[in-house]
Amino acid sequence: MKKVSGKKEEVPIQDLIAAQEELKALKKEYGMEEEEKGISKAITRFFDRREAQSQIPLKKKTYLLLAIFTGWMGGHRFYAKQYPTAILYLILFWTGFPLAMTIIDLLIVIPKQVDEQGMITL
Repeated sequence: MKKVSGKKEEVPIQDLIAAQEELKALKKEYGMEEEEKGISKAITRFFDRREAQSQIPLKKKTYLLLAIFTGWMGGHRFYAKQYPTAILYLILFWTGFPLAMTIIDLLIVIPKQVDEQGMITL
């Protein structure tokens, strides 16, 4: 909000978003991009690396069975070669967190369409 001669003037949210995008573009153009530091940089690097990995084809039936019977300790994540998450599930199995996350994994995988060989990609 701006104060103009004692009155408050409201700025539409679209104008604010457009101004932020313009500022970001100008910073990038002039080489003034803000560099991430600390934990934020590590998290960004982790997800960038994860995105860069190729999609792994898996048998849907095997993945589902592993998720149902060993999901509480990360068996399906080891099968999908998602080792950091699998180890986290294994370490935290006693908390119930992996079980909740396995339910989410099942909700993601169950509706996926399989190809001719019964494979899906994760």
